Amino acid sequence: MKITYDKSVDALNLTIRAGKVARTISVSDGVMLDVDKKGDALHLEILNASSILGKNKKPEITLGKKAFPIPEFA
Repeated sequence: MKITYDKSVDALNLTIRAGKVARTISVSDGVMLDVDKKGDALHLEILNASSILGKNKKPEITLGKKAFPIPEFA
């Protein structure tokens, strides 16, 4: 899995696995999920991420009990 954050557009992107995107599903307002032709998740994008996830000096995401830093780029 690869996690990136683009502060210039305030978008958090999670690449779950590589594959060809067959369709994009709107999970909720500003949250999009790309799936392949079998419906398996490939990418998750969260727009306006700082307002959804909170503003931190050091952005990170927690999956289970483990926290992962999110690299910033602009």
